[in-house]
Amino acid sequence: MARNKRTRKKPQPQPAQPRARYASIFPGSIGVARFGGPPAELVDVVEQLEAQLRLPVWLLLQDSLDDENSPFRRDSFNMLGDYVASAFFDARHEDLRAGQKVALLIDSNGGMARPAYELAMLLRRHCGGFTAVIPRHAKSAATLLSLGADEIVMNAHAELGPLDAQMFDPDREDSMSGLDEVQSLERLHAFAMKAVDEMMLLMLRRTRKKTKSLLPVVSEFVAKLTQPMFQGVDVVRYTQMSRALKVASEYGKRLLRQGYGEDAERIANRLVEDYPEHGFPIYPDEARELGLRITHPSGETSRLLEMVTRHLHGLNLIGRIT
Repeated sequence: MARNKRTRKKPQPQPAQPRARYASIFPGSIGVARFGGPPAELVDVVEQLEAQLRLPVWLLLQDSLDDENSPFRRDSFNMLGDYVASAFFDARHEDLRAGQKVALLIDSNGGMARPAYELAMLLRRHCGGFTAVIPRHAKSAATLLSLGADEIVMNAHAELGPLDAQMFDPDREDSMSGLDEVQSLERLHAFAMKAVDEMMLLMLRRTRKKTKSLLPVVSEFVAKLTQPMFQGVDVVRYTQMSRALKVASEYGKRLLRQGYGEDAERIANRLVEDYPEHGFPIYPDEARELGLRITHPSGETSRLLEMVTRHLHGLNLIGRIT
């Protein structure tokens, strides 16, 4: 009696699994398992932005702290610092092609002036230039970075920020603006001069003596009045703050000089000196009043940037989506 032969079923082809997407610098391919990849909708929007801008889009999205158990150092990629600048510098051997201009999608609270300047110069010298695209905010050192761009594209509600340098105050255990101390001394000086003028006028009316007779008396009075205030000024720290502000201004001038010529110094100085606090928002219309050439995105580009803003909260992605 013949046996029924079992027919083996051929294995059915499995549907192809979508390949994991990740930002090339951070978290990179090895960090996807811990930090996750970019949201699928964001990937799609970035691809559409590339088509609109006709440029490869690189990400500098920094809105979260690194995981403290991360193999990466804490605070290494959530601020514009040496790690970020060095990583872009290394990328020039692979994805960051020589002579190919890029669009840099920026959402950052800033960081350090020198790495921001170095990154701007790298994108200029190696890539031939870049377009800064700001959907939400590029503050502090991220503003400085944007000054090096051939074009700054700002969404309607996007913000730049002042360039006044920040320094850590060990007494307050917090960062403070260099303007806090520099302008304090300037205000003390202004107060002393005003006190001399007012005291002199008062003495002239009351005594009817000549100015040369009253000046020594008035000067001694004002000197004793202001001496305790001036004694509270730390000269070394004041010098450090002044130097830090000078550094920020000089970086700004150098980045602006290529596109703005003689206006570079005026714009840089206003970004350093004209604002009452470090977090002060500078919207596109005010940025234009300062003299910056700000591009308002077209209807479709504006729509895409609004879609980008939906995903920025808590997101930390740096590099090209790969």
